Amino acid sequence: MAQYFMDLLASLANCLWCFPGSPQLKINNRRFKLLRLLGEGGFSYVYLVQETSTSQLYALKKIRCPFGQESVSLALKEVEAYALFSPHPNIIHAVDHAVESANDKSDPGSKTVYILLPYYRRGNLQDAINANLVNHTKFPERRLMVLFLGVARALKAMHQYRVKGAPGGAQSRQKARHVRQEAEEADKDAVRKAKTRRKDVDVDDEDIEQEPLMNGEVTRSQEGVGEGELRAYAHRDVKPGNIMISDSGTSPILMDLGSLAPSPIHITSRALALQTQDTAAEHSTLPYRAPELFDTKTGTTVDTKVDIWSFGCTLFACLVGKSPFEMRSEETGGSLSICVLGGDWRFPDEESMAAGGGRRKKDVKGKGKGKDGDGDDVGEGISESVKEVVRRCLRVEAGERPDVDEVIEMIEKVVEQLPAEDDGEEDDESAARAVD
Repeated sequence: MAQYFMDLLASLANCLWCFPGSPQLKINNRRFKLLRLLGEGGFSYVYLVQETSTSQLYALKKIRCPFGQESVSLALKEVEAYALFSPHPNIIHAVDHAVESANDKSDPGSKTVYILLPYYRRGNLQDAINANLVNHTKFPERRLMVLFLGVARALKAMHQYRVKGAPGGAQSRQKARHVRQEAEEADKDAVRKAKTRRKDVDVDDEDIEQEPLMNGEVTRSQEGVGEGELRAYAHRDVKPGNIMISDSGTSPILMDLGSLAPSPIHITSRALALQTQDTAAEHSTLPYRAPELFDTKTGTTVDTKVDIWSFGCTLFACLVGKSPFEMRSEETGGSLSICVLGGDWRFPDEESMAAGGGRRKKDVKGKGKGKDGDGDDVGEGISESVKEVVRRCLRVEAGERPDVDEVIEMIEKVVEQLPAEDDGEEDDESAARAVD
């Protein structure tokens, strides 16, 4: 909470002013009332805001860009990606954005980036998981699989993106390139200001343009790729916290494209392997990270299958309450990374997959009970067809995992087989089919 007030005070010199008891913010001639802090991490803060003219609620992401630590290009990368994949019903879009000089005399090159996003009152899948654990409830399987069908279709838009193709065509690509150019100009301006006011800074404008491709180029990675040709991207951070739930409760919205990376990446040197691992350590959440991002080997290829692995981990977390490897490392007391690399995980009513008994039911009564005496029943009663989707996604060898089309086909068959829990399920399925 102290950091929240410090952040507000730091913004006063920029574009924040206060009416009695009502902090206000102005972005591109639109005025917003700051209601509360939703979250924070690293250089960024997310606030719930309300537009004063319409009373519409939004989520506002504020990213501080101290000179030499966080570039505007990196901060605006997710806006660039949002523009590229817009409009898509299962991928979040940026409502507006702005780049402001921080007016910090001690750091004249610093900038502040504001990204205005839709606000979803139902929160994300992690919020729903937490609520299930507290209330001892579960997701209705069919409804859950319909949601994951939407997630898979969002990933398909990224994994199978073609230059100037769907969903937004040439217009979306042009918007994305404009964001990239805006970010580059802001970084160059930061360098000029730092040079003018801080003689101890020895940086050339060219340094801003020499960021490695691995750091998240979006439209620039399309250079040399012809119109209509494939330019695939991997999300690289699929997890429950990055999947919002629409206000209707029927559609998932994939968000936080700051981890987006061109795909495939051919690991041609040890240096590139280490760079890939370092990037993953910074942008890919540990319990959902694919094994090839823990131990990247020279001569291999890292592709969109990293998202399929994370997809499987996320589905498991919704069924059981946490990532399969997070659960297994807690059970065994071992390292999470070792569990991932060894494919050591299980459903609560089964033996470890690493032991070769992934489909065998445990036959030991009274074992596996948690601290509250609830046992493993939190993950029991899962349909075999749903389990099989998870198993297919969590193959240690990337080449053995299905691609996104196969995942969609599997889930569609599962949805057809599962009984509808209530009348609303038919509406859910219709909404999912409407995306095609």
